[in-house]
Amino acid sequence: MDKRLISIAVVFGLLSTNTFAATDKAYQHDVNINYGASSEAFSDGGWSADYRYYSTPVSQDSAPYAISGFLAQTSNIGGNYSFNDDLDSYAVNGEYVFASKWFVGANYFNLDNDFYNANTYGINLGYYFNATSAVYASYSSSDGDYDAGFGSKGNSDNDAFGIGIRSFIPMQSTAGIDLQANIYYSQSDNTLTNGPNGQYNNSNNSTIVNLTADWYMTRAWSIGANYSIQDDKDPYSINTAYHWRITDLISARAGIAKSFEPDWDGVDISLSLNGRF
Repeated sequence: MDKRLISIAVVFGLLSTNTFAATDKAYQHDVNINYGASSEAFSDGGWSADYRYYSTPVSQDSAPYAISGFLAQTSNIGGNYSFNDDLDSYAVNGEYVFASKWFVGANYFNLDNDFYNANTYGINLGYYFNATSAVYASYSSSDGDYDAGFGSKGNSDNDAFGIGIRSFIPMQSTAGIDLQANIYYSQSDNTLTNGPNGQYNNSNNSTIVNLTADWYMTRAWSIGANYSIQDDKDPYSINTAYHWRITDLISARAGIAKSFEPDWDGVDISLSLNGRF
């Protein structure tokens, strides 16, 4: 049996045992080990691990578990690493929240495989305008080098500007709705050298609008939808996720998403083991 499938079976075999009492204690450390794949090729998925530290304890006794970090509105720093058979990537990011509820953040991301390597640097500035909502603006710059084959080399540079808003609306009959909207404008310049026609240069501009809604039926279970408006296509999908509290320290998560545009076969599946302390 594939070693990855064995690992997943061990992780989620925890769910077949008796669940210990979980008291939803506050936490400052959040650790995740994740596996994601398509149902059409489940054994060909990718692994990732991430960690985040919060400067003050994060309460999780009343908010949906998946968004307690956002609702804490406190300074934090973290990073992640992911890999599969084709590529590796890692990222670090952090956010400092002032007493006035203004916040500033910075991030770095690297993507690498046999044909492409890219680095992205970003900053963001925002404001928590109430206990469950924030607005922000962001800027990122990336550069990448790639092997176009037959001795050809390529380079791409991209600058992106964005603005966004996020708000969680508590409800009486259910836990609440998490709404997000953002718009990004990007400009990219691409250069191909040693191509069949010599050097080739190309520039592109694009605008993307993203809309997301996650309805938390309980603090553990959500159903949601995503819709994007892009220059040449408008992708959209639906999803559902569940967060199992196993002990005070350990939880398991599972999510399923179905894309309708582009219309891929099967569904995307994500499985995670989460530790909070």
